[in-house]
Amino acid sequence: MKITSYPVYWATLAFVEFCRLLPESAAASLGRMIGSGVWHFLPEHRKNRARLSLREYFGASEEETERILRASLQRYGPMGVEGLRIPIIAKDVEKYIGYRADPEATKAFASGKGGVLATLHSGNWELFGIGMAHYVSAPFATLVRRQQFDAWDKLARQIRTVRVIYPDETRKLYKSVRDGYFVNFLMDQGIHDKKDAIPAEFLGHTTGWTPAPATIARFFGVPILPMFIHQEPGQRHIIEIKAPIAVKKTADKDADLQEATQAVVAVFEEHIRKYPEDWNWLYSKWRDAVPEKKGSVNTDR
Repeated sequence: MKITSYPVYWATLAFVEFCRLLPESAAASLGRMIGSGVWHFLPEHRKNRARLSLREYFGASEEETERILRASLQRYGPMGVEGLRIPIIAKDVEKYIGYRADPEATKAFASGKGGVLATLHSGNWELFGIGMAHYVSAPFATLVRRQQFDAWDKLARQIRTVRVIYPDETRKLYKSVRDGYFVNFLMDQGIHDKKDAIPAEFLGHTTGWTPAPATIARFFGVPILPMFIHQEPGQRHIIEIKAPIAVKKTADKDADLQEATQAVVAVFEEHIRKYPEDWNWLYSKWRDAVPEKKGSVNTDR
């Protein structure tokens, strides 16, 4: 950690404590104020890229584009403040989080076999850890990228309150599933090694997706459970767990992985079309080109 980052780190710790001391109404007001700042101060070129995605891939009109993008960006203020107040939320989880789960998903959680959860940067995904720990008896872990500085990384782990697995910790990842953990993958992040990307149709265009969830589910014979979180009017969030998606295990591994990944992405698209304001449109999935040998086309020109 660079010395110059220490003042920012300690200032962040002070802000975390400040957010946790605020009454609920004041914390909500602070979140809205920060969200307004995100909208006004985010560089225009980044907004324009998101506008392009909304118009070209989602098919939004000019008016819809502005409405969706503004709501999508402004939610980061309340979302961030809520994330910092997770210890407070943990004292009364059911006040802040409700659940809707497919019956087959409930059976999967009770099986003791572990599994794979697949989601997006949609809604307040940082609440998954505390929410799932309250809802199911099965242990929960999440796959995240390391922060740039060790101290920031430690702070992020403390806030998340669940087992954290990094992309380079392959052995820990496989051991977690073997030990009965349900591991959550945020699948809309950019792909570093694009030669391994799996092509899938998403909002009418082909783009690349990480093979990890389908690969692990196929290896252990466990399902993939798409999962989302959406805030209802007021402050209560709903975690929705969809029906499990099985991964075939035939002689054609590539076909098995592609079929399962496409099925997951189709569920993602359904959710985004229902709640477009919830998704992070700054993530341009269409920039994840799929090598031609995989049989897809890069649509982000």
